[in-house]
Amino acid sequence: MNKRALWKDIFREIGHTKARFISIFAIIMLGVCFFSGIKAAGPDMLDTAGSFYRETRLMDLKVQSTYGLTEDDIALLKDVPEVDEVQPGYNADVFAGDNGVILKVYSYNNDKPLNQYRLMDGHLPESSGEIVLDDVLAGEYALGDKVVFTGNGTDADLAESFGKLEYTVVGFVRSPQFIEKSNRGTSTIGKGTADAFAAIPASDFKLPVYTEAYLSFKDTAGVKAYSAEYESLMAQHTKAVEQAMSGVPEARLAELRSEGEAELATGRAELAATEQQIAKAARQLAALELPKIYVTDRNTNPGYAEYKDNADRLSAIASVFPVFFFLIAALVSLTTMTRMVEEHRLQIGTLKALGYGNSDIMAKFLVYGTLASLAGSAVGLAVGFSLLPAIIFNAYSSLYNLPDLIKSFYPSYSIISVIVALVCTTLTAWFAARVELRGNASVLMRPKAPKSGQRIILERITFAWKRLSFVQKVTARNLFRYKQRMFMTVFGVAGCTALILTGFGLKDSIASIAPQQFGVIMKYDALVALHTDASAAAQESYKQLISGESAITGTLDAAQETMTARAQGVNDQDVNLFIPESIDTLSDFVELRDRVSGEAQKLTDEGAVISEKLAKLYGLEPGDTLTLVDNKNESFDINVTGITENYVMHYAYMTPVYYSSVFGKEAVFNTSLLNYNAQDSAWEDRFGEKLTGNERVAATSFSSSVGTAFDETMKSMDVVTLVLIVSAAALAFVVLYNLTNINVSERIRELSTIKVLGFYDNEVTMYIYRENILLTLLGIAAGSGLGIVLHSFVLQTAELDATMFAPIIKWPSYIYAALLTMVFSGIVMAFMHMKLKRIHMIEALKSVE
Repeated sequence: MNKRALWKDIFREIGHTKARFISIFAIIMLGVCFFSGIKAAGPDMLDTAGSFYRETRLMDLKVQSTYGLTEDDIALLKDVPEVDEVQPGYNADVFAGDNGVILKVYSYNNDKPLNQYRLMDGHLPESSGEIVLDDVLAGEYALGDKVVFTGNGTDADLAESFGKLEYTVVGFVRSPQFIEKSNRGTSTIGKGTADAFAAIPASDFKLPVYTEAYLSFKDTAGVKAYSAEYESLMAQHTKAVEQAMSGVPEARLAELRSEGEAELATGRAELAATEQQIAKAARQLAALELPKIYVTDRNTNPGYAEYKDNADRLSAIASVFPVFFFLIAALVSLTTMTRMVEEHRLQIGTLKALGYGNSDIMAKFLVYGTLASLAGSAVGLAVGFSLLPAIIFNAYSSLYNLPDLIKSFYPSYSIISVIVALVCTTLTAWFAARVELRGNASVLMRPKAPKSGQRIILERITFAWKRLSFVQKVTARNLFRYKQRMFMTVFGVAGCTALILTGFGLKDSIASIAPQQFGVIMKYDALVALHTDASAAAQESYKQLISGESAITGTLDAAQETMTARAQGVNDQDVNLFIPESIDTLSDFVELRDRVSGEAQKLTDEGAVISEKLAKLYGLEPGDTLTLVDNKNESFDINVTGITENYVMHYAYMTPVYYSSVFGKEAVFNTSLLNYNAQDSAWEDRFGEKLTGNERVAATSFSSSVGTAFDETMKSMDVVTLVLIVSAAALAFVVLYNLTNINVSERIRELSTIKVLGFYDNEVTMYIYRENILLTLLGIAAGSGLGIVLHSFVLQTAELDATMFAPIIKWPSYIYAALLTMVFSGIVMAFMHMKLKRIHMIEALKSVE
């Protein structure tokens, strides 16, 4: 067969079998679209953020000191190897007038290159007295409004920090340091968290030393953010900066003491100071401690690390779901191509009789499948790379302040998609044609002999068989007569139902994390971080503050510190040690229990109770040993006595006695857990302000806000699960249409016969529908079981190291999955009804002879 004739025959075949070609095209398009789109979403998100960081020159490292940074410190930082820019600056926390808004105010210089602001409206500060505000305040302030800085009711004198306290709003901006819309970090005033940031000219600050310094490095300029290479470079640079600043605390402390002693020695009467003031200054001088240097990278910026976690979740899901899409696509394609080859038995036999070789005859089917596959792949890639990442990114845009998505073309994903698609169609076409071509020409030129009738299993159950009507008996015989099609339909429907159920189940699992973690397990209402070196007066003041609040129903002091779990072959994990001062009241604040049995886990002096995800990662069971490493790289072995239900972060709970026996020191109770019966958020704000103003309190967090923030973050996954459900539902429609169409095509003579015998159109349709309905119900039942397994597998794959999804599927999800499948089955049956009505009985009943 020459090429021209071959192509004419192929296009003629496509024209005659549009429904078949479109169905193969559609199922390949869905699989490729879903795979490429979900796979590209994560990298596109990271690329968009990385480009934004490069454009705004987000710092690589931030250096802070409890006593500030001097010009000498800045000079030391400039000598760090590979350093590019060192940008010192100031910041302070203030109230914006009387409206309670807590601003984190930063200094701004036109010539400073790092952490550039993205201007949304107005202009950047150009002269003294001008201020730009966080874009989140655009609804509360307008250009030209006045902002007055106020304190928090303590002795702090803002006049010592700022040259002026009233500023004119000249613009609204976004910062690469705060890509998350709802989080502006901690605050030293008010409720302990900042509401927004602002920037004023550096000349309006009056601080004697810098509060921070931002660093960028030459070797990170061309490295992608979030990449392993970037993280490795940051680890190296962090060590280099820490080494360069290693002698600074001692020198700074000596300098401050020298200055203080010199001032006292020159005599305070010159400054008109009272003896009481002089004594106070002397006490403050004596209380000076060694300052601490903090070197932090981008991961401490609100939302930075979490954004990557969200992208990683997408990548993890993209590694699982498309496999099932392509498996079902391969199954349906095999059935479709097999049917196509069987329909061409006469043509194949004729060509063989005329002397054509197997390869020439097979070429038609291979090209047919390849064309459908390549066309479906091309459309799937175009839609997948452009549409799905945009949909997913738009869902996350409600959480993050980032520019428009940067879409990229990924050759690797494209090649994988096309290869898999060709395997699903071209390879199945080759397999189906190869089986048929084994016969000789004389056999192929005659139709296949019908299968001989046999008694089915149900007939042997006589008491049940006798009670069936004639129509029911016919339906049962037809189902078992076409066993291959029966199993194909059940398996195809089961696969689609399983995918839909997994989508709904994933939504259930994600939605259950926040209420379980921050309501059932973590029962406390607030966590207060305490200064362990606070004076006796500050401690007494804190006690009075707590006892004076009638809403508080219970308190528990606890020691908390973070260590690193380490084992060969497992990523290092941060583990929060939790040592309650009182074991007896722990259950009022934290629930320790086995997730499956619900059995309470008791703390003993023999070991620690660790969180479930930590135990899974390291393969631990009660009686095993967990190795923890402190910040000095010293290792400690912890005996595991129990495993407790937990969904966010890793914990190790232990008694003060066991802590002392392992670490050789007494536990320092640096946090206080509070329970209260006040449900008013305004009360929480007022109480948080009181706590933050207390000298003993370092920071405060309320479970309500933590749970809500986490829940909002996880809700962004709803769109992802919606994409999964819609894609799976579309796949279900294509699969059902394809299999039903094949069913009708295979039995066209049978259906024509019963039409000739006087069956009405509705009766002919129901002749097929009864089988489809029964097979669909069987598929839904099997798919529900398969969905549970697939859901569990997806959870294990998509989970991050520090998070465990609740392994549950709520009963409405089973109903939704079943209803969706039934709806699509009904739509397909409606299409088939129209096709059955158009059957040409005489033409279909013509014999080959």
